This record gives sequence, structure tokens and C-alpha cells, in this order.
Amino acid sequence: MENQPQNNQEQEVDLVPVFVWISNGFKNIFTGIGNLLKGIGHFLILFLIFIQKNLIIIAITSIAGIALGWYLNLKSGDQFTAQIVVQPNFKSAGQLISNINYYQSLVEQEDFEKLSQELNTSEDKTSKITSLSIRPEFNDTELLEEYDQLARKSDTMALENFTFEGFKAAKRDQDYQYQLIEVASKDRTVLENLIDDVIRVKENSIIKSEQQALKETADFDLKSMSYQLIELDSLIAAYQTAIKSSDVQGGNGTNLYLGDQKPSEALKNLFDQKRNILYQMSSVRQDKYSYSSTINVVSQYIKKGVIEKKHYRLKGAFIGLGFGLLIALFPLVWRFLKNYEKQNA
Repeated sequence: MENQPQNNQEQEVDLVPVFVWISNGFKNIFTGIGNLLKGIGHFLILFLIFIQKNLIIIAITSIAGIALGWYLNLKSGDQFTAQIVVQPNFKSAGQLISNINYYQSLVEQEDFEKLSQELNTSEDKTSKITSLSIRPEFNDTELLEEYDQLARKSDTMALENFTFEGFKAAKRDQDYQYQLIEVASKDRTVLENLIDDVIRVKENSIIKSEQQALKETADFDLKSMSYQLIELDSLIAAYQTAIKSSDVQGGNGTNLYLGDQKPSEALKNLFDQKRNILYQMSSVRQDKYSYSSTINVVSQYIKKGVIEKKHYRLKGAFIGLGFGLLIALFPLVWRFLKNYEKQNA
């Protein structure tokens, strides 16, 4: 019992270095933060002094950048941009993308003679075109529907490691159902006359065979579903006759084997099947009519100016500011290199 107070005293003495170490650690942290803030403040002061000494150069280059941005913004306002959403059929999306990119390369090279030959128009019209671009037009809802259809057709084990995000990442530009084409020109009339030529795709052997196969498949499906409708109508008429005969003769009329189903339930199922087939026929007819063209135009409109705000003046100001800083920094860097060379010679 006499040794217990002595042991408690030894434990209290042993904890003192721990608290000292913790307090020193906090002191070092706050000292480091203070030094960091002091260094940042010192750097900002030096930067402001640097700006003060070179204010004239930086102001001149910034004003020049703003003026250049204002000129580009004024020039872009004279342009017209056409946006066309199209639906490529028969695996022609890849060819359409290649065509648009090729036309854009001709515009960048200012080879308007070759572009006029490709679009079957005059060189004077193609010289008014300033840019062409194409990108997939989609939303996550449409992609979810595609992913759902894929999931229904695929094995469950195969989809365990194939998520929706992986499905989106695996899609190529030509795999999307819709494509958005943008064509910019200095003349609105040129856009109206050249849109059909820009989106036109020449039919090669693959496109023709794909078109023929899809049309034949649609015709076969329509004939098959029409035959199913005739058979369903016959069954529905037979059920209705049997039910009426049974009601009139008190249950001694014509009998139809319905299994475990009641006559009313069986008749309802037949009507449901008929409604489902009619819906499928409507969908197949829409697909068949869409197969008449290689490229279907979903929507199009022409707007004055650029579609997206380019912020030319703001960009010009930043470019001018950066250029002025480079000019002002050049003497400092040159002096540093000279001194460095002398010190290490």
C-alpha cells in the first residue's frame, strides 16, 4: 500500500515530456503557417512593385488585346450559323463524320475550288463558308434506353462488369443515333442553299446492301404481324361466339378448351396481344418510311452570329496582359541568367 502513491507520482512525471512534445508540435505548426502567410504576402508585394514599374507596357498590351478582341467580336457578328440535327441510317454516320471533317479541312486550307466541286456549287458560294463541325447529339435518357435494350438481350453474367458509365465510354461518335452539324457562313442564303449538299452521303455498296436488308426485314415483319392479326381476330370471334352460345343455351353450347383460364380472362389476353401487335406494326412502319433516305433531317435552324459566346474582348485582355508580363519579365530573366553564368563560371 505504501508503494501506490509513489507509482502514481512516477506516472505523472512520465507524462510531462508528452505534453511538452505536443505543445512544441502545435507551436511549430502555427509558426510554419505564419511563415507561409508571410512569404505569400512578401511575394504579392514584390509582384505589385513589378507591376508598378512596368505599368505602361502592361497597360498598352492589354488595351491592344481588348481592341483585337473587339474587332474579332464585331467580325463574328456578321456570320450566320446553321444547326442541323440528323439521323444517319444504314451505318452511314462514319462516312458523314468523315465528309464534314474533310470539308472543314478544305475551308482551313482555303481550297474553295475543291470544296465547290465536292458540294456541286460555285466557288463564290463556298468562299462564304467559314467553318463546319459535327458532334453526337444525345442525352442520358436516350443512352439509358439503349443500355436497357442491351441488358435485356445480353446475359446477366456478361453485364456484371459492364456498367452504364462503361457503356457510355465504349460508344464511338458514329455509334450515336443523332448527330449535330454546325455550318457557319457570311451569307444566310448560302447556308439555305448548301445544307442539303453538306449532309449528303454518297451511297456505296455497304449502304445499299444495309438499306435493302432493312427494308426487306420491315416488309417481312409487317406481313408476319398482319397474319398474326388475322389469326387473333379469328380466335376472338370464336371466343365471342362460344360465350354467347353458352349464355343462350345455359352452358350446353359450343365448348372451347381454355385450360385454367376463365373465358373473360382469355378474351382479355387476346385483345392485349392484338393491341401489342398493332403498336409494333406502327413502330415498324415508321422505321420503314425512315429508310427511304440515307440521312434524315430531324431539325434545322439558322441563327445570326455565333451560337456560343466567344468572349473575344475578355480573351484579348488576358492575352494582352500575358504578353505584357512576358515583355516586362524578359530583362529580369536575362539579368538572372547573366549573374548565374558569372557565379558558376
